[in-house]
Amino acid sequence: MGLDCSHDAFHGAYSAFNRFRQVVAHAMGGSFPPHWKVHPSGELVLDDRGLPIYDESLDDKMIYYDTDGITPEQGPGLWLFLRHSDCDGEISPEDCRKVADEMEAILPDIEKAGEGGGHIAARGGFGEVARKFIRGCREAAANNEPLEFY
Repeated sequence: MGLDCSHDAFHGAYSAFNRFRQVVAHAMGGSFPPHWKVHPSGELVLDDRGLPIYDESLDDKMIYYDTDGITPEQGPGLWLFLRHSDCDGEISPEDCRKVADEMEAILPDIEKAGEGGGHIAARGGFGEVARKFIRGCREAAANNEPLEFY
């Protein structure tokens, strides 16, 4: 059981989709819950097993934007992507274009997150997962169809 999206945009565990959104938020200059600790250099703070350490000082009900990152006004497609339900609903064809364009613009920063683990690693890492999501959004928009989450 997990999240499936139409147009082959994403198939995997809910936890994998959440980790993907965390990476997208980090690439935007922000933080998505549960929040990772980040060095001033932009690198994740890892524990002795190489896993990210979570910043418990940030509210897990909030999405944060860094002052140097992309704001909701600057990135309405990514803002929608971060706030969207992870188990149902849809993104309109018009919003799919925004999501694809904005995600593509930060793809180099998404790729820096590396392979990930679990379903992310099995699908080629965060960069490949992002490229597949972008392709799914572009296909949905080209067909004037919503990207569906189920």
